[in-house]
Amino acid sequence: MLLVPCPHCGPRNQSDLRLLGASVARPDPNTTTRAEWRDYLYLRDNPADWIKESWYCRSGCRRYFSLERHQATNEFRVPVLPGDKLGTSTYTSITVGSSGKQPGANSSDRAST
Repeated sequence: MLLVPCPHCGPRNQSDLRLLGASVARPDPNTTTRAEWRDYLYLRDNPADWIKESWYCRSGCRRYFSLERHQATNEFRVPVLPGDKLGTSTYTSITVGSSGKQPGANSSDRAST
């Protein structure tokens, strides 16, 4: 589970949002070849680096926005809104593993039943 920084609502659980995907420049359909169009539709790089993603806040402000997320660490760069100065600060999200436990939690922390 990710804690995503909505620029309008503040930090939200990823289940409140919809990831629309990475923002990729679309080639001109009138001048592109079939091979270039196929590459645009089906082939994507998967770098362990910062990528720009589009999100929709479906349970809060119901707005679309873009964020930069680091693929390896799930850190988010603070989104820049119109009128803001461009910054390089980051927002670190909290992730939950596939077991549903918070990082650092172990079975000895719980009472046995």
